[in-house]
Amino acid sequence: MKPNKTIEYHFGKVEYYDHYVIGRVNQDHTVDTAVAKAILTDLNSHYGKEPFVYISNRAFHHDVDISVYKLVNPRRIIGIAIITPNRHEIIPKASQEQAAYEGSFGIFPNEESAVSWAQSFFEDDDS
Repeated sequence: MKPNKTIEYHFGKVEYYDHYVIGRVNQDHTVDTAVAKAILTDLNSHYGKEPFVYISNRAFHHDVDISVYKLVNPRRIIGIAIITPNRHEIIPKASQEQAAYEGSFGIFPNEESAVSWAQSFFEDDDS
């Protein structure tokens, strides 16, 4: 499926779909407050008050500053999915992220399973 819109940043890119986005941060970059604010500003502009799921594709190593979760409204971003081929390596950090976030949270081995999970939040919307 092709994204409705793609925004390229100096630190990565975000692909927008109907009910979810897929974010890819460049290798060895840190998702800090400045990065999070840039992404969240664009997400809020695109989705307005509609809820959506954020899928973080972590095929490349990058750090996430746990404090960015203070900026996330779990009524708007109703789920966060992490895609990683190295589940055992990300579990300790992902556990901290999950504890800092009040919405649904999942770790997936591939994009297909993360997208399926994201779409499950909106199955009643499409019928």
